[in-house]
Amino acid sequence: MATNSSIFLTEETTQPVRIRQLFQHLELFSEGEPPRHALFVLGRPNLADALSEPGAGDQLLVIDPPARATERFRLEGQVAALYTGPTPQEPALPLVQTQAGGVAHIRVGEHFLDIHSQQHHTVVHLPALGILCGGDFGSDVIPPILAPGSTGDDELATLRLLARLVKGHRLQIYVPRTGDLGTDKFQVMQRLAADVAYLHGLRRVVSAAVSRGEDPGAIQALAVTLLPTSWQTPQGQQVHARNVDNFLS
Repeated sequence: MATNSSIFLTEETTQPVRIRQLFQHLELFSEGEPPRHALFVLGRPNLADALSEPGAGDQLLVIDPPARATERFRLEGQVAALYTGPTPQEPALPLVQTQAGGVAHIRVGEHFLDIHSQQHHTVVHLPALGILCGGDFGSDVIPPILAPGSTGDDELATLRLLARLVKGHRLQIYVPRTGDLGTDKFQVMQRLAADVAYLHGLRRVVSAAVSRGEDPGAIQALAVTLLPTSWQTPQGQQVHARNVDNFLS
């Protein structure tokens, strides 16, 4: 774990855990195998602000907080959460409010974040640092995750947005919600292209079979062939099965 970390676990965990300080007041919490990532963005008032605004205190934004975050971590100051994918029905932390189709620019301490909100997905970009949080896209171990009831349009729009941000800005670290980090533009673009190809394959094969009224069992058997070898992990197979069920329901 990182020394002098601002992330304090209050209970033991049986999962492998790694805490990395990416920049000052910016830490990545990774847990499990394959790892699931949460980005902790800490804002501390400078001395002048603390003296002029007695109520000024620490701020903490947690992007994709782990389950039971309020029980497992010591969270102090003004704390809020932001999810790159669907928000839990009963989130434990106050949420940053976003509007689909918009871009919000917020500041947490010394860090400036651009929040791009789609209908079902959110992309978080720290352009000054070259950090891009891609949520359920650009993973090396699981396919992109379809939101319940989605036809894939929103996911493809999010992938186009991610590709524009990767190509148009400096990239230091690409953070998928699950899987290895990306540090090379070409590698990240390859991952995003694989996501696009996968979604087009689902829509072309599964949606067409559903439209023809084919047997669901036959469709599921056919869909097995659409999952690339690199994603044939237990987690990848679970995501793929849910994506196929999304078209069948």
